[in-house]
Amino acid sequence: MKFMMPFVFLIALFTLSSCEKSTEPVTINPFHDAFVEASKHLNIEEKALDYTATFPSYLKENGFIEPKTDNEKATLGRVLFYDKNLSRTKEVSCASCHLQEKAFADGKKVSDGVSGRQTTRNSIGLGSAVSIGSSYGSSNFFGIGFFWDDRAHSVVEQSRASFSNSSEMDMDIDLVVERVKENQAYYKWLFMEAYPDGINETNILDAIQQFVNSMGSFHSRFDAGMNANKANANVNFVNFSDFENQGKAIFVEKCASCHSKFAARSQVPMANNGLYLYYEDNGKGSLTHKTKDIGVFKVPALRNVALTAPYMHDGSLATLEDVVDHYINGIKNHDNLSGLLKTDGQPGLGLTAADKAPLVAFLKTLTDETLLVDERYSDPFK
Repeated sequence: MKFMMPFVFLIALFTLSSCEKSTEPVTINPFHDAFVEASKHLNIEEKALDYTATFPSYLKENGFIEPKTDNEKATLGRVLFYDKNLSRTKEVSCASCHLQEKAFADGKKVSDGVSGRQTTRNSIGLGSAVSIGSSYGSSNFFGIGFFWDDRAHSVVEQSRASFSNSSEMDMDIDLVVERVKENQAYYKWLFMEAYPDGINETNILDAIQQFVNSMGSFHSRFDAGMNANKANANVNFVNFSDFENQGKAIFVEKCASCHSKFAARSQVPMANNGLYLYYEDNGKGSLTHKTKDIGVFKVPALRNVALTAPYMHDGSLATLEDVVDHYINGIKNHDNLSGLLKTDGQPGLGLTAADKAPLVAFLKTLTDETLLVDERYSDPFK
């Protein structure tokens, strides 16, 4: 018995020691630790926000396909989109030309780039489409191009061009990669979550594409009316005033042949709309050097159009009233003028001055207030 007592004591001591050690942390979570560091710079949750798009039934029943988005990659893309460090002088970001409160346009005739430089064309609002991912790019049959001349065929191409443009961000893509690597305080966690293979050009551009492709506008009063009437734009909407219904009827008759009755993906991707007889900017013609393409520009989608003034490729029309005036009596008979903008062979849509106010009232029903405050698309930086 005397022999056993020390042995029992040792076992008890060992057991007590083991219990004490078991209360100490034995594992390290590198993902959480990296998030804690990132949260010092970003207003962002550890669990990614859900970027799933759920279209109204009337859109899905008419061939609009909801984009598929990876939430972690879109979250990274959101940070890249707002990061001013990714321009040469660290003073502008993608978001500088695409402001959420303006449906991702910027409210200027032409946009401001680095070092006081300016772009040559008006910034197209990213909130103008039902869905960037299902309306633009080469990933679907109906996809249209980016920029006013449609020269890019994906967000990846568009982003690379904007980074390198000397009037925008003036950055070689290799330098963009280096800038991201320099900001490990927040990018370390984001890349751990989205791209375990690390920071490189492909992953950076893909993340921006995931974020931008997730953008869309389908919560307007117009959408509610279309959904309630099963996409029949020819009936009065009960959620519209008489004036707005009058404007809708004018739009369907006079404007939908180009812009579509859904006011979404334009029926005609590009056209000359008779803005000038002689163009300083030849649009698509500057790329193709073909006479038939002179003055041919993108026909933009019209979601949130009331928020994206000024209008046209050069921002030369200040208000929606100015735009309607152009189509009432301002269309120039350019050699490449779209046939859809002629009546009996002459420039004009047959619009009258009396059509202007109701048409403008209708266009304002395309505003999507939800998009303007959606946290998923807001500036994540503190």
